[in-house]
Amino acid sequence: MLTSTVLIFIVGLLFVWLAANIITGSASRLAKAWGMSEGFVGMTIVALGTSFPEITLSVTGAMQTLVGQDTSDIVIGNAIGASMNQLILIVAIAGLLKTIRFKKKNVFFNSAFVIIAATTFYIFSRDAAISRIEGVSMLVFYIFYVFYLSRQNFLEHISDKIKTKLTRKKMKWLDVLKLVIGLLIIVKSSQIVLAKGVDLAMQLGISEATVGIVLLGFGVSLPELVIAITAALKGSRDLSMGNLVGGTIVNICVAMSLGASISGWQVERGLVQFDIPYLLFSVIIVVLFIGSRNKLDKKESILLMSLYLVYISLKAINL
Repeated sequence: MLTSTVLIFIVGLLFVWLAANIITGSASRLAKAWGMSEGFVGMTIVALGTSFPEITLSVTGAMQTLVGQDTSDIVIGNAIGASMNQLILIVAIAGLLKTIRFKKKNVFFNSAFVIIAATTFYIFSRDAAISRIEGVSMLVFYIFYVFYLSRQNFLEHISDKIKTKLTRKKMKWLDVLKLVIGLLIIVKSSQIVLAKGVDLAMQLGISEATVGIVLLGFGVSLPELVIAITAALKGSRDLSMGNLVGGTIVNICVAMSLGASISGWQVERGLVQFDIPYLLFSVIIVVLFIGSRNKLDKKESILLMSLYLVYISLKAINL
């Protein structure tokens, strides 16, 4: 029974990764065909694409919660785990491979938004619940974030037009078809992963929040890991860091909040007392490292990796 549950869980994750890769690739090509900058694509299109598993899991969980099967712990755990992986673990790995340098003009903006998102998550969860109104308010915050990014993207291309004429590539309808197929695959596979994740927690005798943080959180973050490492090695720093920062904001302000706006979430006391504060603390550390010199070297990457390993070790002790 346990073996079959684990096998189906892993196969479901494989299809989630496959679908996320299809969605991200197609969406990026379509966005760039319409003249969007690499940084904008990374923080919006790619971030939404690679975070689509989290978004789908949240919406699926919210629908199940409405019919009496509460999935709050596993959904919120997934949002925390994915955010820790993207902004701490993956940033550390990318920094160990190659010193990451950031554009000074983007550091303050990205840092401010990710800190506001993490702080809001912490404040809203203090009463062990995230209401529909709080979920909607975080979605509104994300809309403002995308609006600001869109404005910056527009201004960048206005400047570029002075030097060169912007030409649009024809939209590839094959990419549109791939996008639709990817969405269909990810919706169904996410339903399977969520169901088997709950079963796995029951069979192993661990909390659903732990399954969400450790298993789902790491599993759904693999697309970001691959994209970040590839982009860092190729020198595409805007796409790499834009995806990770944007992905963290999407996890909190879209994935988790979209589900909250549908059903509301009950937050496990352990998450309120430890996991969410640790996430906020980690976000602040990353921002301080990046903001101090507009780069992340190997020494700072090692410290971030240590921060992540301490977190996972403490979770393992409390299983």
